[in-house]
Amino acid sequence: MIHIRPAENSDRPALLALIEAQDNFNEEERRVAMEVIDDGLSGRDDYRTLAAQSEDGRLAGFITFGPIPLTECSYDLYWIATAPALGRQGIGSRLMAAMEKELRRPGAAVYIDTSSTPGYDRARAFYEKNGYLVAARLKDFYRPGDDRILYRKELA
Repeated sequence: MIHIRPAENSDRPALLALIEAQDNFNEEERRVAMEVIDDGLSGRDDYRTLAAQSEDGRLAGFITFGPIPLTECSYDLYWIATAPALGRQGIGSRLMAAMEKELRRPGAAVYIDTSSTPGYDRARAFYEKNGYLVAARLKDFYRPGDDRILYRKELA
C-alpha cells in the first residue's frame, strides 16, 4: 500500500537517496533536483513535492512541480522518480494523478521537459502512457544530438 502525501523536511535524506538511485540523472541533474526540492521544503510556493510512502514508512517515490512564472494556470513537472526496485508498480502514475488532482482547474495544463537521449526512453513512454502529448521538440537543445522534448497535458 502506498500513501501519497506532501514531502516534509524530515524526508530530505530519503529524497536525496531516491535522486542518487536514478541511473538516467547526471550529476548536474541530481544537484538541480535537490535544489528545487530544498526550495519547496523551505516553504517557497513555487515548488511543491509530493512523496509516495510505503506501509513500512520508506519513501517509494516523489514528484516535484509548480506554477510556470508569468502564466495563469500552466505548471511544470520538474522531477518525478521512484525507487528503482519498485519501478513498474504504478507508483509514478499515482504520483502523477495526485499532482493532476491538485492542479486541476479550468484552463490548467502541465508541461514536462525531457531529453531525447536513449536514457530517457522509459520516461518518455511513461509520460505518453499517462496522457501527455509532445507539444514541441527543440533540436540540439541540451547538446548536439540531445533534443529537448516538451510534453503537455490539459487537466480541465
